[in-house]
Amino acid sequence: MKRKRIVVALLVVAISVLGSLSYYLFYVSGLVGFIAARFGGGKREGTHGRVKSITLSWYRYQLHLHHWFLGSIAAAVFALNGFYIVHPEFFYGFLGGMVFQGIYCYSDWHRIIRSKRQLIPEQSLKLE
Repeated sequence: MKRKRIVVALLVVAISVLGSLSYYLFYVSGLVGFIAARFGGGKREGTHGRVKSITLSWYRYQLHLHHWFLGSIAAAVFALNGFYIVHPEFFYGFLGGMVFQGIYCYSDWHRIIRSKRQLIPEQSLKLE
C-alpha cells in the first residue's frame, strides 16, 4: 500500500511538472517568435526590414499583408484543422509572439488596405 501511494504521488508530481513545462514552452516560444519578427521586420513603420513585405495591387488599392495578419490567419486555419509542424505549444506560441510583435511595435498595424498614391510630377514655374 505504501509503495502504491509513493508511485501515485510521484505520478501526480510528474504530471504537474510536465503540465507547467508546456506553459513555459508556450511563453518561451512566444518570446522567440517576438524576437524573430523583430529581427526580420523594419525598425519602424514604413522602413524595409530584412524580410520583404507582401503587398498586392488591386485596382486603385494596395493590400499590405502584415506579418501579424498572416500569423493570425495561419494560427486560425491550423488550429481549426488540428495541424501543427512542431509541438503545439511551441508552434502556436511562436505564431502568437509574431502577432504580438506586429501589433505592439508598429503604429500602422491596422492599415491593411491603402489607396495607391498618385505621383504628381512637379511643374516648373517659368518666369518671363
